[in-house]
Amino acid sequence: MEPQLTGAERRRYRRLDHIFPVEFLFMDETGLAMKGWRQSFTQDISSGGLCLIVNQVPPDELACLRNPNMSMALCIHIPLKGEGVRATAKPAWVKTVKEGLINQYIVGVAYEKIDAKDSRRIMRHVMTRAVLKSLAFFFTVGLAVALIVIAFYNARLRLCNDTLLKDLSDNVVHQQELERGRQILGSKITEMEFLLTQADRRVEQMEQERKSVSSDEKARLTQIQTSLDIFKRYQDKIKTDLSGLKDKRAQVEQEAGVAVNTAAALGQKVVDKFYEWLLTHQNRQTGLIVSFEGDGDIRHWGFTYDQALAAMVFVRFGDYERARTIFDFYRRAEKIDGGAWINAYDVSAGDAAEYIAHVGPNVWLGLAVLQYTRLTKDQSYLDIAQAIARWLDGLRDAEGGLKGGKTVTWSSTEHNLDAYAFYRMLFQITGDARDKERADETLAWLNKNAYSRLAATPIKRGKGDATIATDTYAWSIAAVGPQALKEAGMDPDEIMDFAVANCAVSTFYQKDDGSKQKICGFDFAKPQNIARGGVVSCEWTGQMILSFKIMAAYHRELGETPLVEKYETLARDYTASLIKMAVTSPSPVGQGGICLPYASHEMVDTGHGWRTPRGRRTGSLAATAYAILAIEGFNPLAFDE
Repeated sequence: MEPQLTGAERRRYRRLDHIFPVEFLFMDETGLAMKGWRQSFTQDISSGGLCLIVNQVPPDELACLRNPNMSMALCIHIPLKGEGVRATAKPAWVKTVKEGLINQYIVGVAYEKIDAKDSRRIMRHVMTRAVLKSLAFFFTVGLAVALIVIAFYNARLRLCNDTLLKDLSDNVVHQQELERGRQILGSKITEMEFLLTQADRRVEQMEQERKSVSSDEKARLTQIQTSLDIFKRYQDKIKTDLSGLKDKRAQVEQEAGVAVNTAAALGQKVVDKFYEWLLTHQNRQTGLIVSFEGDGDIRHWGFTYDQALAAMVFVRFGDYERARTIFDFYRRAEKIDGGAWINAYDVSAGDAAEYIAHVGPNVWLGLAVLQYTRLTKDQSYLDIAQAIARWLDGLRDAEGGLKGGKTVTWSSTEHNLDAYAFYRMLFQITGDARDKERADETLAWLNKNAYSRLAATPIKRGKGDATIATDTYAWSIAAVGPQALKEAGMDPDEIMDFAVANCAVSTFYQKDDGSKQKICGFDFAKPQNIARGGVVSCEWTGQMILSFKIMAAYHRELGETPLVEKYETLARDYTASLIKMAVTSPSPVGQGGICLPYASHEMVDTGHGWRTPRGRRTGSLAATAYAILAIEGFNPLAFDE
């Protein structure tokens, strides 16, 4: 039951004729922020607290608002009064105004701590507005002020987002400069150490030569001593210079460490922003998330592959309830072709949007369930994964591989990589020998039909198809793993080098404000084979970033430091460039959040039978979700050991 205001409580609050923007965040018992700042607006106000209007409240935040012991930090923006008023408060009551797709609540909060001068300043402003309320002119002015404040807040939010992204980009540039400086210093130190060794040897030779000269040969002794003194001074200078260089290198390495830590903190802020975007876009009825929010042709579509990625992100963040809502939808969703889930559904209605069922999306749904099962130990959704495994059995060919679906004849390397990871992970949970057998058969199919040790293209797109597809390179590292590839006769470093040499591109990306930025990333295919030129795929760039991190970890275990540094640098640089492409959410429910577009260019050929979506600001669920997984270092195709 919703709490009701008593008559005495109602009299304490004065109705406002306009709103104040109020930002709030929740704090734990130590005073640290639990979540980011949220926007709300005042409706009523008193000397002891505020009534706030809050829109789009997720369940976890609603629980906080209903907890009378929860501490909140407030920033109250009084129009035309300069810096906002800071205060702390606790929620007193919550009243539901609207529920459904768009929800709204009125929350009463009681001040815990507020400066008396600020409290008087707020109430003085309220009283002034009350006096002027009867005048229509001033009412209009007040409304205009409120609109200006809201517009200012939105502009400030965008500015904060842009500043965050610029800070991260600048940090990476700074790290690159420090790395170049470290390499130069390292070369100089090596050179100076060699010179010092030579000087030490020469001094030692001259010392021995002096000892061998008779004391009667004064001229010769004087000459040797003079040369010896010169070399010792030279020796001392080298030692001094070498010490200075080592001190400088230590300083650069310390500064680089600070820059790396700063980048990690900034990257986490970006991840949090991306994650908030996912939260605000999850449909409360179906649990699905729109795959492309800015393309009118498919604005209601939620692709099954994308939903699987979103579920994995929720699992990674411990937001298991949101993952379960996605799995619950698929448990009741329409299936075709003898038990397969459809490639895409209508996010709001839950109906079929694309009446096709392919192996890849189904396997990824199974992968998401397995990741959830492994992390939560809850096996209540394991039947979904097992149903997918049974459906796949009807698609296996004589060589143990999978064709793309019930109604197609082609066999995709990508789908079989997915399936190999799926079977292997299913076996790790169930211990069923049949799952292990299926994994081995699928890997054998890949070794026979996808991988080549001698061909110009080391990984084929599919059986009998030598087209280059970037994701097959990234997912070979993520699904099969560097060590298993090595054991199969494939060099994982050569696989990565091939992908960089053939699929990495630099291009210009047009931002929301019309400005262009140079970006680096990975194309869907070899750009030289497509007339359109280079296009950066945000999702596939995220896949490559994750693979770089996997390769860095692999070489770290082998103690191969230069290769660790190589892959860490690649991951860092491509992450920074990827984040440059972040756009402000174009949808009404976006609340100024940031997300990633599907690609750097709209409506262009990917080289694999589909085109990128319409709109430069088309936020992509797959791109944003995969970027989160990549930055977090979460491999969706293997369990985190």
